[in-house]
Amino acid sequence: MLLQPKPSLVGFRDRCSRWIVDATLTNVKMPLGEKFVPDLQSVSRAVRDDLEKPVEYEVSFIRNQQGLVITDRRFNTASLMALYLGKDAISVNRVDWNPNDPNLLNIRLPGGTDVRTRVTRRSQDNRAGEERLDTSEFFEQVFDLPDRVEPKVKASQCFTKYKWRTTEEAAIDNGPEIVATQVVSDYLTPYDGEMLMMQAKDRPVVVFTYRMTFRRPSLDPGPQQA
Repeated sequence: MLLQPKPSLVGFRDRCSRWIVDATLTNVKMPLGEKFVPDLQSVSRAVRDDLEKPVEYEVSFIRNQQGLVITDRRFNTASLMALYLGKDAISVNRVDWNPNDPNLLNIRLPGGTDVRTRVTRRSQDNRAGEERLDTSEFFEQVFDLPDRVEPKVKASQCFTKYKWRTTEEAAIDNGPEIVATQVVSDYLTPYDGEMLMMQAKDRPVVVFTYRMTFRRPSLDPGPQQA
């Protein structure tokens, strides 16, 4: 699933607003082979149904109490979930997140499943003099499923490389202001079996690569009533 970057986005100071994201899953790899993939059916579905098929959704950037530009994870998570589950299935009311303590996020999914996400490690590289930003987050997700006694635990890394330009520069060729490449890597946890996890040796078992563009929503009000 598409994710979002590190909360503090140096270089995005003038981009506090909502954006339209066009995202395409461009590659899916299983570096250690299928036997290490816990949910092979889900990965196979992504390859069959999502690969090279662009999707569009909305994201938002806001400021926290410290004045830092951050991704609005409550809004963005609901936007992404609506893309996969349908607009009537999920709303921001099902997402709990504090912009001033952004490491924790809880989602209440239809059907009784609760998902708790916790960022465990992050880094950021804002190259001086360049309109670029690299972000990396390691995070853990705990799925409380109504039909299982033990929760499912998943560990992942999200690495995103951004490049941006001014609104005026983008207008010259009518292109996006921001482009990004996002790589989401899934790792095994003890939930998947300690022996298999030891064999994986902290290497990713599934790697998803996305190509993304960000553009501002059109300000055109549309046809006027007579």
